[in-house]
Amino acid sequence: MDLWPDPLRIYYFLIMGEDAWIDMSPFQGFGRSWSALHWAMRGICTLPGDISERASAPEQIAIQRIAGLRPLIWFPLTVSALETLSAAQLPPCCVLFSGEPEVAARIDAWQEKIGFKALHITVVDGKGTPAENFDLTLLRDYCLKRLEEEAARLNEGQKELVADAAVDWNWPDVLLEDYDVKGHNVTVPNHMALARVGYTLKESVPFIAETENEYTDAIVESAASVALLRHEMGDHDIYALGAPAPGVILFEPALFRMGYRRVAGNTPEGAAFRKALRYFQQQKLLRPTLDPEGIKFFQDTREGRFVAETRSEELLTQTFGVGLLAAQTTSPVVRLSPGVNHVFPSLSAYARNVRAGRFEARRKATRLFSEIQEQLHSAAGDERIEFISRTRGPIKIISDAPIEWLPIDGLPLSFARDCSRIPVTPGNVMMGELLPVQPMSIPPEAFRKVLVISSFKEDDPLKDILSNALEAVRPSWETVVDLTQVRVSTVEQFVSALNDFDGEILIFDGHGVANASTPISTIAIGGERLDDWSLRGLVRCPPIVILSACDTHGIDASSHATVGNGFIALGARTVLGTFLPVDGLRSAMFVARLMHRVAEFIPAAIKAYGRSVTWTEVVSGMLRMCLATEVIIALVGPPGSATYNELQGKANYEINGHDPEWFEKLIERIAKIRDVDIEASRRLAQKVVARSDAIRYTQLGNPETIILSGDTVIESIMRARGRLGDESEAVADTRVVE
Repeated sequence: MDLWPDPLRIYYFLIMGEDAWIDMSPFQGFGRSWSALHWAMRGICTLPGDISERASAPEQIAIQRIAGLRPLIWFPLTVSALETLSAAQLPPCCVLFSGEPEVAARIDAWQEKIGFKALHITVVDGKGTPAENFDLTLLRDYCLKRLEEEAARLNEGQKELVADAAVDWNWPDVLLEDYDVKGHNVTVPNHMALARVGYTLKESVPFIAETENEYTDAIVESAASVALLRHEMGDHDIYALGAPAPGVILFEPALFRMGYRRVAGNTPEGAAFRKALRYFQQQKLLRPTLDPEGIKFFQDTREGRFVAETRSEELLTQTFGVGLLAAQTTSPVVRLSPGVNHVFPSLSAYARNVRAGRFEARRKATRLFSEIQEQLHSAAGDERIEFISRTRGPIKIISDAPIEWLPIDGLPLSFARDCSRIPVTPGNVMMGELLPVQPMSIPPEAFRKVLVISSFKEDDPLKDILSNALEAVRPSWETVVDLTQVRVSTVEQFVSALNDFDGEILIFDGHGVANASTPISTIAIGGERLDDWSLRGLVRCPPIVILSACDTHGIDASSHATVGNGFIALGARTVLGTFLPVDGLRSAMFVARLMHRVAEFIPAAIKAYGRSVTWTEVVSGMLRMCLATEVIIALVGPPGSATYNELQGKANYEINGHDPEWFEKLIERIAKIRDVDIEASRRLAQKVVARSDAIRYTQLGNPETIILSGDTVIESIMRARGRLGDESEAVADTRVVE
């Protein structure tokens, strides 16, 4: 297989040293080599993704980037991995960045040994090409020379593009006059997004605010500049071909969960380390809260300098990683506040309440959930929430806190907008999720193989619930979905079932074991407990994993080692995990309805919407409909009645039609049926939401990179452009009913 199918693309590699697990940064888990490459990460966003970009107008390239058609491909790669590659295994246009003396020396030695001609850019004296000499002219000359040498690999069309690329790669300077640049980590990702589309920013000055509101204003101003640019570009039909760019990226770093615990300090050095760490553990604001004595402590003590410098490097690494993600699609980034990480005591109380068997304890769920939402709202602040409300499109969450529960327009965020999340711990796993990946574009007819692995014991009352639920709706999916169910009782059988499967969707049907009080979350396989992280290198993981099990990404997890994160580490593109225990019957019905949605909704939606559909959208819509079901059953009555059918049918219609008022309309209908005022109906509904199963799911990873599309999308675009069919043909109703 050709690893680099597009010879005209430019590939950027960050070459790193050999970082063992013991070398990971202590607070969030980044390899130590990242910090030596910060300069390269910050600069990559200004470089072209292929040799044709700079021969086109910046505004046209920006539109294509938003559509996901001009990705900027960058990868971290250890120098030892690089040394195993031959010239034939590397792309023609290959740029290597290094920042450590040993790494730079090994790159040069490797190139000389195999005779490969990569462009090695480094800050190490006497090695490669000095970073200060690197510019777009040098990059152009290198790429065109390499493609001339590789001309035999190019077809005639590609050769024409190479010839057209022999122009000045420097776009005219376009100064962003209306934006005053405030140089700080909280604004850098948005500056990188603006630079990616060719804007020259005013000279940056270090930004240290005196009040928290000033930081908030700087964040919102920088994000608004990106959002305004996106708005001015308008809508374009090529957006229908790919995944919609994030309307906003919500980002907040965190420490490892155990990093918030008190540490012992029985020696003077230990006490100093504890004091330094405690500052970051207790931080709830972006504004520094150190008094003169505290500043002196961090400047003058070895322990203070170590903690501050290490944490600063961690923050820079993820800031640049998020900035590169934002730059890919010109997406605004809203840095949140460290305060969102301090909801975890309330999360633990809520989780204990949900798990409690006593009815009296579970009655507190509404109050506890409301407290969590109030804390998230307070930490995020009205200005950020208002900005989020003004954006449109899916939301990418990069945080360990359950931002999906942030109240927006009367709903938890994940029910108001399509959301997916990338956890920020461990740092290296987060960075892997921030890397660009080739979207999986799958026609609906090819999206059919599903593996269900059930691992209950023979005497478990839940053993047949999912099987029965799937059987009950079999007519809705059996002609489309190729579903295989395997029952396993040992880890070996689980591994074998995974490796024998070559489809797209894995559904795990079993028990999850939370890690609220233990380091590692597991799943139960018969009588065994499986740490899925231990399967790395042993299994082929499908791109989509659905965990029909409890506590697979617990909100009160004691560490990052959750089952959901484990499947991401195994290679899944996305994992549908659970924050809390889920009801066996409702979980089974969710999976059964999802199979119906795969079989019938996806092809109908592609045709009706006239665009591609992402897996994020498929699952988000399903969760909204499940929430509607729970509210209707709790406040009106069970399925089967005419009233239930009418309410559910209307809610489904509005949800699939992307009506932002679907929940408010449901509340109004329930108010009429129960003969109460709207506010009373809303309070009743909010109580159901707080106890619902639907809010307990989270989409991990990058489900937006799984794109379901077909020929009808291109036909729709061509028809709209007047090149196919009758332009007067009526446009289909885009509201699909399930």
